[in-house]
Amino acid sequence: MNTAMLVYISSFSIFALFGVFLYDAPTGIDLDAVNYPAFKSLDHPFGCDRLGRDIYALFSFGILSTVLVAIPARLLTIAFSLSLSLLIYISNRFLGFLVDQLSYVFLSIPSLLIALLVVTGLGANFITLPLSIVLSDWASSYETIKSKLKEINQSGYVLSSYAGGANKAHVFRFHILPSLVSLFSFLFVTGVPNVIMAIALFSFLGVDWSGDFLGPGLGEQIAFSADYFEKSPLAVIMPVFGIVSMIVGIGRK
Repeated sequence: MNTAMLVYISSFSIFALFGVFLYDAPTGIDLDAVNYPAFKSLDHPFGCDRLGRDIYALFSFGILSTVLVAIPARLLTIAFSLSLSLLIYISNRFLGFLVDQLSYVFLSIPSLLIALLVVTGLGANFITLPLSIVLSDWASSYETIKSKLKEINQSGYVLSSYAGGANKAHVFRFHILPSLVSLFSFLFVTGVPNVIMAIALFSFLGVDWSGDFLGPGLGEQIAFSADYFEKSPLAVIMPVFGIVSMIVGIGRK
C-alpha cells in the first residue's frame, strides 16, 4: 500500500465518518426539513432528502454499514478458502476431489444469484449477509489459493523440506503459508470492491441489515431518491460518490 493510497483512504474515511460523530443515525423523519436545499445551513450542509433526513448523515452511516459487512465478509471468505485448502492439503485425494467438484458447481452459478438466494431464504441481518457473500465467493478464492499451493509445492525449498523428513503440516506452516501472504493481499484488494457492489445492489433491491439502527444503505438511498433527483440531487449523487470512492480507494495500488 503506497503513500498516495493511504492519503486517499485516510482523507475519504475522515470525510465519510465525520458525519457519524456529528449526527444521529438517520432512521427518523423530519417533515420540517423535507428537501432542504444544500449549502444553505451548517446544520444540513448537503441538504436533506424528501423525508427530511440529512444527506451527509445518510452518506456517512451508509458508508459505515457497508464497511461493517464488506471487510469481515471478505476476510471470512479468504479464511474459509484457506481452511479448505489446508484440509485438502493434509488429507486424502478423495476429499480434494469432492471439494473440487463442489467448487466447480459454485463457479458455474452467478455469485450474485447465490447470495440473493441465501439472503432470501435466511433474511437480511448482520450474520446472513456476510454468510451469503462467503458462500457466493469462496469457490473463486479457493481455486486461486489451490493453484498457488500447487506452484509453491513444486518449488525447490519445499521439495528439500520433504527430502529432510518434514511432514505436510510442517511444510504448510513454515513454507507455504508465508508464501501466501502476498496472495492474501491480492485476494482482499481485488475482492472487497465486488463485495461493496454486492452490498449496494442488495440495498438497492431493499435487502438491508442496518435500516432500523444505522439508516438505509447506499443502494437504498439511490433507489429512494432517484425519482426526486431534480428536487434533491445530492441525495442521489452522494451515495453514488460513496460507492465509487470506496471501490476506487480499495482497488488502487
